[in-house]
Amino acid sequence: MSTEPDRSLTPRGFVIYDQFKDTYGSEIRIQHSSAATRTCVWIFADGEDDSTSSPHLDVEQAKRVRDALDVFIRENEDA
Repeated sequence: MSTEPDRSLTPRGFVIYDQFKDTYGSEIRIQHSSAATRTCVWIFADGEDDSTSSPHLDVEQAKRVRDALDVFIRENEDA
């Protein structure tokens, strides 16, 4: 099953690349960072109990996440 990304902008004009609920109901949002010193992305994970665990990634770190997710998808697509 493939879905189109829920792409939009923050009130300050930063790109939200996608946002959705995960399997436990947490709000996931992948958003361009406002960091002025380098290009980064946030992966927000806001839990139902107001807990957060949101990595702030530079481009190389984001590539590592992408690559790991690509492997996960390839290995489990037909599961």
